[in-house]
Amino acid sequence: MKAEIHPELFECKVSCSGCGTEFTTFSTREEIRVEVCSQCHPFFTGKQARIVDTEGRVEKFVKKFEGKESRVSKRKRKQAAAEAERAARLEREAKQAAEKAEEEKRLREEARVKRAEERAARQAAQAQKEESAEAAAAAEDAPPAPGPGEAQASTAGDAAPEPETNDAGSAAAAAEVASPDASPAPEAGGEAKKPEDS
Repeated sequence: MKAEIHPELFECKVSCSGCGTEFTTFSTREEIRVEVCSQCHPFFTGKQARIVDTEGRVEKFVKKFEGKESRVSKRKRKQAAAEAERAARLEREAKQAAEKAEEEKRLREEARVKRAEERAARQAAQAQKEESAEAAAAAEDAPPAPGPGEAQASTAGDAAPEPETNDAGSAAAAAEVASPDASPAPEAGGEAKKPEDS
């Protein structure tokens, strides 16, 4: 027989943590601890006994299968993350579109107000032009102011009568020249103005 090829044998003490039974045998180890032995195993005893799991193997097994239900596969996690990202992107785009629409609405309102102001300014300028044109036309149609010698001649009745025009302003001016003390002639489309007593 060859030397040093066989393991060394020890008198081994076997202890059961389930029922506390101890016995001795020969083994390559000096001590062995077991959780179930033939004295406490339900298969041998016929009784359902609580097995003490000192290393937590049963707990690990239970956790493994409980966690399997709650664990989500990588693919499903990626899909959920992509879905959440897509929803967030759509929400951001909707918010940006709403802000853009609000900004466009505000700009349109400002442009509308600006156009209205420009239109009012143009109308005021046009009205001012028309008034100045009417004033210039009235000044051209009015006879020149009489000098001191001409005033005496007009009061004496020697002056020739002036031709009538359709302009109401020139008719009023002609009436004033003819009789400066008389009340003014009635304007076209209106009543005669009465002089106020002071």
